[in-house]
Amino acid sequence: MFEKVRLARAALIFARERLPHYGPLLTEDLRRFQDELVKAIVGAALFGAAGLLFCCFLSIAVMVSAWDGTHRSMAAWLVCASWGALALLGVWVARRALAGPAPFRLVGRALSRDYETLIEDLEPLTDPGHSHSS
Repeated sequence: MFEKVRLARAALIFARERLPHYGPLLTEDLRRFQDELVKAIVGAALFGAAGLLFCCFLSIAVMVSAWDGTHRSMAAWLVCASWGALALLGVWVARRALAGPAPFRLVGRALSRDYETLIEDLEPLTDPGHSHSS
């Protein structure tokens, strides 16, 4: 019973010492995540809007140009294929934007280091051969 109390006390002391350090790390991680998210959204929106407008006008131009010709059907299918290629490009860009670094890396690393330190600090307390003196 005293062993569990001693472990809990050691963990609480450790947590009390380390928790204040997470505030600035969390703030910095949130700022970085926000910057990356804003850049990705603005870039995707600009690319999407420009690409759609370009393809709309290009599609109309191609179909109007081929309307009186013998290749009307082929022109329509080429326009459709171009829209399909644009959609695939959009999927590729979106996947690339989502494959960025994971958010909250700084806090995650700090938590990992502190967890390892806590386990190392508590190991002598959980060792049955270790004598406890209070």
